[in-house]
Amino acid sequence: MDMEEKGTQVCDQAGDTAPDAGEQEDFEALIRGRYKEAFDARVRKILDGRLRGMRQENQHLKEQQEKTDRERRAEAAGRIERLRRQEGELQKVYPDFCWQEEMRREDFGRLILAGVEPRTAYETVHGRELMEKAMRYAAGRTRRQVAGSLASGMGRVAENGGRSIAVTASDPRGLTSEDLADIRRRVLDGEKIRF
Repeated sequence: MDMEEKGTQVCDQAGDTAPDAGEQEDFEALIRGRYKEAFDARVRKILDGRLRGMRQENQHLKEQQEKTDRERRAEAAGRIERLRRQEGELQKVYPDFCWQEEMRREDFGRLILAGVEPRTAYETVHGRELMEKAMRYAAGRTRRQVAGSLASGMGRVAENGGRSIAVTASDPRGLTSEDLADIRRRVLDGEKIRF
């Protein structure tokens, strides 16, 4: 056997030869005719196997999605319950706070469901209003304090160190002989005296 025949034989055994046009037509005729039922059954079996795998995968994905949805709903319910429990505490700081009304606001609801603390969510949503209220309160309080100070004016007893003392220069002409003797002694000790 020469090399060419061996190569053809190896290719035939491995199935590496392409069918010629005549063989292809014979195959088509067989799967449409004599072996149609067997071929259709084989194709159905292959497709059923693939579809079964896809159905199982879809069912698994659906179950995971349902589980995730249940967890999200439970988490959201827990956050809303926490908000409801903290309502009294928040009303001590913000008397206008009502969690049902706040949950109607889209931005507040999104913050709560995202896990933001209720007080932080309220301050974020109402930041501008709260700042304006704080400024009005501070201005009113300052106005009342200033008015109170002016009204009390001189009627109050001076507190220790509350009033400044006027500084006056001493006049050497008004010194007594004892004062002058004391000044001489201090000068002899090296002290400088200024009037």
